[in-house]
Amino acid sequence: MGPSLVGRKLGSYQITELVGQGGMATVYKGYRADIDRTVAVKVLPPHPGLDQQFIERFKLEARTIARLQHPHILPLYDYGVEDDILYLVMAYIDGGSLSQRIDKGRVPLNEIERLLRQIAPALDYAHRQGVIHRDIKPDNILLDREGNVLLADFGIVKLTEGEARLTATGGLVGTPAYMAPEQGTGETHITGSADLYSLGVVVYEMLTGRQPFTADTPMQVVIKHITEPVPNPRNVIEELPWPVEVVMGRVLAKNPQNRYQTAGEFVEDLSRAIQGTGAFANLPVKVEPAPDRTIALNNMPAAPASLTPPPPTGQTQPTLQPTVIVQPGTNPLLLLGGFAIIAALLVVVVLMITRQPGGPPPVDVDLTAAATNAALAPTVEPTAATIRPTVVPNFGRVSFSTTNSLGDTITIQVENLRPPGTDQKYVVWLKNIRASSAVKIGDLTLDALGNGVLPPYIDPEARLLPAFYNAVSITAEPVANMSDAPQGEAVYIASVPPELMDALSAIFITAEDGIANASLGNTAAEAGTLGGLLDSALAEATQAQAHAGLAGRASSPGGMHLHSEHTINILLGTEDDLNGDQRGENPGFKKGVVRYLDQMESLLNAAASAEGSTLRFQGDLELVRVCLTNARQWVDRVIVLEREMLASDDLAAVSAQIAESTQLSDAILNGVDANSNGTVDPVEGECGLTQVETYGLVIASMTLAEAGTQP
Repeated sequence: MGPSLVGRKLGSYQITELVGQGGMATVYKGYRADIDRTVAVKVLPPHPGLDQQFIERFKLEARTIARLQHPHILPLYDYGVEDDILYLVMAYIDGGSLSQRIDKGRVPLNEIERLLRQIAPALDYAHRQGVIHRDIKPDNILLDREGNVLLADFGIVKLTEGEARLTATGGLVGTPAYMAPEQGTGETHITGSADLYSLGVVVYEMLTGRQPFTADTPMQVVIKHITEPVPNPRNVIEELPWPVEVVMGRVLAKNPQNRYQTAGEFVEDLSRAIQGTGAFANLPVKVEPAPDRTIALNNMPAAPASLTPPPPTGQTQPTLQPTVIVQPGTNPLLLLGGFAIIAALLVVVVLMITRQPGGPPPVDVDLTAAATNAALAPTVEPTAATIRPTVVPNFGRVSFSTTNSLGDTITIQVENLRPPGTDQKYVVWLKNIRASSAVKIGDLTLDALGNGVLPPYIDPEARLLPAFYNAVSITAEPVANMSDAPQGEAVYIASVPPELMDALSAIFITAEDGIANASLGNTAAEAGTLGGLLDSALAEATQAQAHAGLAGRASSPGGMHLHSEHTINILLGTEDDLNGDQRGENPGFKKGVVRYLDQMESLLNAAASAEGSTLRFQGDLELVRVCLTNARQWVDRVIVLEREMLASDDLAAVSAQIAESTQLSDAILNGVDANSNGTVDPVEGECGLTQVETYGLVIASMTLAEAGTQP
C-alpha cells in the first residue's frame, strides 16, 4: 500500500481517515465542508507512468457509473485525477454490509426475499443501461441504518481490469469465491449473466452460512467454479424447501445461456420456491437428499421448464477484499487448456472403444463442448420445446433522452470495437430502415481499448427520434470523406423493428383516434391535429380522477350517484344512464381510458411479434406494457367500486369504497410507490400512465453488434 492520504485534500474533499484497503481500491473517509457532507473516497491503485490514455478511460468509466441513478445503487458524487491519483467520491454508508450480516449467522428466508427484492431491480436497471458490475459479493452490498440495500462499487473492477490490460498479462481481476465460470476462463466479453451467477453465490451463502467452494489457493477456487458442480444447499441445510434447489441450480448454471435472463426473474422464482406457490404449488414439499448430492435437475422430480413468465420486470465502509490473481509464468487459460486436453483424450478413448467390432456406431462429438461443459450444472436436456436465446456479443448501447423535447437526444457508448483501417474513421448514422434514409450524427473516436462515447446528438427539429429512426449504423469511411450519406460498409449496427416507430409515433405524437390537441390544452399544436394515445388517455384519466373525487366528496347520495356515473362513463367512453335519471352523461371526451389502453397495448404487441424482435427488446417493451396492465386493472377496480357506490343510498356504508376509488383513480394517472423506495418502478402494482413516458424511451434503446451477427 502506498503512503496514506489522511490529512490531504483531493479536489473539494478533505481526507480524514483510512477506512479499508483491498486489491482494487483504498477507501478513505472524506469531508466536504462547503456542503457539510461526509463521503467515501475510493482511490485506485498507483499506476506508474500514468498516461493520458488511461486517464481518459478512467473518466469514461466514471461518467458511466455516475449515470446510474437508482434508489438501491450507491450514488457516485464526483471523480477526479490529482497528482497521478485517480479517485471516486461516493456516498458514505453507515449501516454495515451484507458480509457483516452473514458473519452473524444464516439469513432467514423472509429476510433473503426482502433484500433480493431491492437488489434485483437495481442490478437489472444497471444491466439495461449496459453496465455490468463484475464483482457482486456481500462486501459490495451495503445496508443503511434502516436495513435497505445499496449496491456499491459498480465499475471498480472494470477500471482496474482496464489498467491490468495496459500493464500486465495473465491476470484475472475479481473475487474468486463469487466469480462466474466465464470470468475465470478469461472471457473478454462479460455479460450481465456473470452478475447473476455471482448473486446466486451470495444467495447460497445467505441460505447456508458458507460459500459453495473453498480451497487452499484462490486459483483453485476459480477452477472449482469452472469445473465442479455447485454443492447442493440442502446438503448443508436439509430443511430448506426442495424447490430452492431447482432455482439455485438454474442461477448457478455453468453455461450463461442456462441461467435466468434477469435478476428479477431469479428472485420471483426463488420467492415462489420458498413460499411453495406458482409453478411450485403442487410439487412435493420435500425430497430427501442423497449423500453428497450436487445440484442437478435430472436428479429431481420434474418441474416446469420455464418457471417464470417474462417480467411485467455512522458505520465504517466495509474493507474491500477482492483478489488480483496473477500466476507468474502460468496463464490461467493454459491450466484450463490442460483440462481441455485431458477431456479430449478421454473422448478419443471412448471413440476407440465404441469403434470396436460389434460396438455401437460412432457418434460425432464436439471436443470443445466436451471439455468446457463436462461439469455443467444444472443439467438440462433440450427438448423440441426448449428455446435457446441467441447470444450475440454486445459492443455498446444506444439510448435516447430528452433535452428540449421528449426523445430528441441520442447517446451512443461503445466498447471493445476493433480499430478502423488505415486512413479510415468510424462514422455513426441514424437510420430509418423502412424508408432507407440515414442522418449522420458524428464521427466516433476510440481509445486504445476500443471504447468511446459519441457526444449527445440533439435533433435540430426537436423530434422524438425513435419515432422516425429505428437503427444505428457505424461505418468505416475514408478520413477525407465529408459525404452526408454512408459510403463505406457497416461494421457495427443496432436496430429495433420498424413497428416500434409506428407505436411510439401513435403513443407520443399523434394518432388517428386521438383527442384534438387544442382540447388537450396544447395551443402550440397545428390546428386540427390530434394528440397521441398517451396524452389522450391521460386527458380522460384526469377527468375520471376529478369526478371520482367529486363522488367521494358528495354531501348526498344523489350527488355521489351522479359523479359515479360520470366516472364510469369517462373510463369506458360510454354514455350510459347508470343513476336512473334518464340522462346518460359523460363529461369527458367520450373516448374512454380503456380504448386508449387497448390501442397502446396492441401497438406494443405488434412490435414485440415483428421480425427482428429480440428477447431483450421484448423485455424492454415489458417496462411499458406492465404500466398499461396496472392502469387497466385499476380502471376495472374503480368501476367495480363506483358501481357499489351507485347501489348504495348510505354514504357512510360505502366510505371504504369511496376512499379506495379515490386512491386508485389517482394511481391510474400517477402510479403507486408500493414498496416505498422513493421511485415508482415499472413493476406490477406500481407504475401507471405517467410512467409510460418515463420508460417509453427505454424501449427504443438498442444494443450494438457486429454487422451480420444479429439474431
